[in-house]
Amino acid sequence: MLYVLIILFSAIAQYFGPWWLMPIVCFVLCLWKAEAALKAFGVAFFAAATLWLGYASYQHFINDGLIGQKVADIFKIPNVLILVVITTLIGGIVSGFAGMAGYYCRKALA
Repeated sequence: MLYVLIILFSAIAQYFGPWWLMPIVCFVLCLWKAEAALKAFGVAFFAAATLWLGYASYQHFINDGLIGQKVADIFKIPNVLILVVITTLIGGIVSGFAGMAGYYCRKALA
């Protein structure tokens, strides 16, 4: 359930705001609902990674990969797929640590 909530609220937040709203959503939802630190990290990581992978794939396919290739060229990355993987990992790691921080904050305040 936490996985679905993170994807849903993060998608809504990122539609209206910047990328860093996703870790805030993960923090708040894991503060409220996470059962363990490792589980909070894992659920937040995979939810954020799924969301960003889906959105990056959507952006790649609607413009035939032109923007992705230009960004990959700017960073001298040989393949757009590597760029998508790096982006997904960054979003997942940041959100995973935010989710784990939310869990630990709840433990500290309890």
